[in-house]
Amino acid sequence: MNRWISPLLILACLVSASACRPTPEHYTEFETRVVDPMDARSARIQVDHGEVVILEAEDSRVRVEGQVLFEDELEYSVSSTEKQVSIKVFAHRQSSSKAPLHVMIRLPRPMQARVETESASVLAQGIQGDVEVVSTSGDITLEQITGRMTLQSNRGNIIIRESSGTISVVGNYGGLKIQNVHGETAASTIMGNVVFDGLIATGDTIRLETDHGGVSVNLSADSALTLHVSSTSGDVTCMLPDVVSSTRTCDGKIHSGDGNLSVRTVSGAVTLQLIP
Repeated sequence: MNRWISPLLILACLVSASACRPTPEHYTEFETRVVDPMDARSARIQVDHGEVVILEAEDSRVRVEGQVLFEDELEYSVSSTEKQVSIKVFAHRQSSSKAPLHVMIRLPRPMQARVETESASVLAQGIQGDVEVVSTSGDITLEQITGRMTLQSNRGNIIIRESSGTISVVGNYGGLKIQNVHGETAASTIMGNVVFDGLIATGDTIRLETDHGGVSVNLSADSALTLHVSSTSGDVTCMLPDVVSSTRTCDGKIHSGDGNLSVRTVSGAVTLQLIP
């Protein structure tokens, strides 16, 4: 059977020569592009694979820069209309030992950002404005964002930290982690686990749902909330004071009860506790 290995490899290389190319040792910087968005208030960002970092710009212009492994395969364009700035950076190959692409994008305040990717990891940090990310399998991380956040990844993990506004997180197989957020947050997944850490206070509404993953809630000791937890067949462990709990439910108020927390699972276990 070994006598077929070499012919098969040769055939694979003939069909897709680029797949057999060795990975370059060093990245190549691609052209930095700077665009004045004029009246445009949104940016559409398309990146197939690699890593994307989105930061707030130091001035009123959009700036795109980065590095690529396979320079001759790069597809790269930045354009602007009256309504939208469009950024497209495609490596046309998935990650292996190295990310095929590193992209850094700086957006002026308060430009809305929509990111579309197949498997690139996305980090958005320090932005005041709406952020939407739609991913097939890439990880998504948002930090210090103020605005509306709409995040979706089928197989990637999603993390939100130190952010406030209206937050919608939808997963499928990846895990969801939410830390120190304020405002209205809704997070749901089918198979992934959900973790919430932080304070829930007046004006905060948190809704956590997963069908078959587990939910872990670690509340700051000075949280004030009304609590509703239920699971169809998963075990509920509620280590909170002044609540009524069973193996499938947990309900009650903590302190003034001004915030709201609801948790629902089908078969996933739920654990709630206070942290210092």
